[in-house]
Amino acid sequence: MHSIGTCAGRLGRRLREQTGITLVMSIGILGMLTLTGTTLIYYSSTTKRSAAYSNRNSNAYVLAEAGINEMMAVLSRPENNALNKYLLGVQPNGTVVKTTSAYDGGTVTWWGVLDEGSATWSISSVGETKNPTGPSATPIRRMLTAKVPVTPTLSGPLNSPAWNYIYSTRTGNTCDMVISQSVQVASPLYVNGNLCLQNTAGISSGPLVVKGQLTLSQSANAVGSLAAPINEAHIANGCQWKNSPLHSLCSPLDNVFARVLDTSPTQIAAPAVDWDGWYRNASPGPYFACHTQSGTVPVFDNDQGSPLSPDPSKRNGSVPGSFNLTPGTSYSCQTAGGELSWNASTRVLTVRGTTFIDGNAQVQNGALNTYQGQGSLYLSGTLLVKNSKLCAHVAAGNCDSAGWNPNTTMLVVVANGPGGIQVPVGDSVQLVSSTFQGALYGTNAVEIDTTSQAIGPIIGSTVYLGQSTATSFPSVTVAPSGMPGSPMVYAQPNPPQLYGG
Repeated sequence: MHSIGTCAGRLGRRLREQTGITLVMSIGILGMLTLTGTTLIYYSSTTKRSAAYSNRNSNAYVLAEAGINEMMAVLSRPENNALNKYLLGVQPNGTVVKTTSAYDGGTVTWWGVLDEGSATWSISSVGETKNPTGPSATPIRRMLTAKVPVTPTLSGPLNSPAWNYIYSTRTGNTCDMVISQSVQVASPLYVNGNLCLQNTAGISSGPLVVKGQLTLSQSANAVGSLAAPINEAHIANGCQWKNSPLHSLCSPLDNVFARVLDTSPTQIAAPAVDWDGWYRNASPGPYFACHTQSGTVPVFDNDQGSPLSPDPSKRNGSVPGSFNLTPGTSYSCQTAGGELSWNASTRVLTVRGTTFIDGNAQVQNGALNTYQGQGSLYLSGTLLVKNSKLCAHVAAGNCDSAGWNPNTTMLVVVANGPGGIQVPVGDSVQLVSSTFQGALYGTNAVEIDTTSQAIGPIIGSTVYLGQSTATSFPSVTVAPSGMPGSPMVYAQPNPPQLYGG
């Protein structure tokens, strides 16, 4: 009995002892701390990787934005026409070549496609950076898209005051410009060389600027009159009246009557023509074909080569024959930046922007025709208007000067040809039994024959005025796109919109 009691007492004491529990608890706590530490390390590593990924993702977005900016820089360069559909990677065969640029932290790849109907670019840019989760992980890419509307430049402020004159550029001849028959010039007249009046010709309105000398061959030749002097006459090298000797200062004794009469000609330079620039960028033209067309449109060129590398040496008058601007059937050629269209039933020519034909043109349908819009027509060859009228404004069956606003409706024809095909040798423009209302520029002579009339500014190496009256024209303050002397501004991109990505 004693032994049994003794054993039971020992067992109770052992059960009441807690030294073993301490070890168990220590192991448990150590396990919990290890688990917590591992969890903290895991979450810390995960958060670090997530932060690195987020940072790289943001960098990819920034790179994509850089691609958008690169494309806007291309479209905004002054030498680029923002309506050139090949600027951002599109190829003549329709494929798209993407451009990749390297930046710190990654690359950007961009491209753009022009919708010529709406004159809007759809541009895309992909920024790419390394994935921080491992060397074999897929790179991080962010793509941005945007729309860029483009506004064609169709007109601007007039830069060259020469477009408010009949202007002769030639110098070095006894008579650099001759006015004969019974012509009475009622428009401002600027002669860089010597001016000769013959038969009964005269000047009835000013200003008159002659940088050489003025010769009045007959007693009927006059500038203004005692009763109606012109506003101003600036004649640099004097007058010769009939057989009288040349003298340095013109006066009423020479039949020259002006409220201001001196030897200090106003300095107005002839406007420069950027033939090569407009050959490359006219729309429609050699490198900008019709986006929509109907009827028989002009052949703008036939040897211009690839649109990816416009070659001004191909401006060589290669198109044979002469394009009829006013045929018996209608035609229409429209691009994102311009238009040349003809409605044969209403006999209305529509012009917008700058058109370039590497050849000749004519108006020869024997009818009264009108045009609408503002635009320039460049010709490597010549212009002939024969037995026809082309008017901006019509009244009483004829071109009307009083109702014409050249600052809203103006056709400028710029001709480079030396003649010999459809006009006389030495002429760039010829009017035969016709009337033209607009602006004419000829590298060589502009000839208005004795039964024709030009209403508007004329610039040529020399200008032959054959009508009995040279009608005055309203002041020009707005220059259509392509008017010589104006800045070469083709089309302007607007800020990107409708971002996506």
